[in-house]
Amino acid sequence: MNGNTSSQIIYQLRRIARKMSDLDRAAHEFGTGILLQHAEMYLIEIIGAHEGTSMTGIADIMQITKGAVSQTFKKLERKGLVKKYTDPENATRVLLHLSADGKKVLQMHEKWHKEKDGGFTEFLQGLEQDDVSVIKNFLTRYEFFLDKRKE
Repeated sequence: MNGNTSSQIIYQLRRIARKMSDLDRAAHEFGTGILLQHAEMYLIEIIGAHEGTSMTGIADIMQITKGAVSQTFKKLERKGLVKKYTDPENATRVLLHLSADGKKVLQMHEKWHKEKDGGFTEFLQGLEQDDVSVIKNFLTRYEFFLDKRKE
């Protein structure tokens, strides 16, 4: 690959990153009437996929601090979308769950994605395994390079 091609790829990645950042900054209501920031919806997705996990466990999954999870969780709690329960096996541990409204928001969010993804999921599902391997390898390396820039 020549230098011009690599520059084109890097510029395209930067454009994609800017577009993702713009999308992440915008609040959405996903047809529920409850306005949610990207971080709030992401936490709802993670709790929904890992019901009954502790605050620390969620932080580990999301690769963010426990404080960041706690702060976003409190916002969602005020909106009535999440609940916390004391672990019956360990009274000092709190387990996170979605409320009935939180489950509805998650369901509406998934529906919204199916309608708005422009066929991207189907495109990915139709890829050959070799293509999937190349893409996953590329993304893993790109993430590694981004992580190295933070050092």
